[in-house]
Amino acid sequence: MENSTIQSQRSISSISMSNQNADPHSSTGSTSNPSEFINHGLLLWNEIRQQWVGDRKTHDLPKTHEPRLSWNATYENLLGTNKPFPQPIPLPEMVEFLVDVWEQEGLYD
Repeated sequence: MENSTIQSQRSISSISMSNQNADPHSSTGSTSNPSEFINHGLLLWNEIRQQWVGDRKTHDLPKTHEPRLSWNATYENLLGTNKPFPQPIPLPEMVEFLVDVWEQEGLYD
């Protein structure tokens, strides 16, 4: 047999074994309530998200902050180049800037 076929058969047998162990009607299975569904994918997603987001209390921006965009900034000055901004611009501030530009150009109704 080819190596990939052997690997596939091992995977199938390990899945079969884990399914037998998780059989809710089996006396050797899990001790949790058989009708209780545990979404392991959601639990893992929340755990990974928490690691990515971290402790939001330490990262929140102050409620009052100076605007990062200059009051006389233009679309060309900001977005006409591929250079990164010297400091991050908060999303609400960038959205407000773009909406203002689009309204002036008649592109946003």
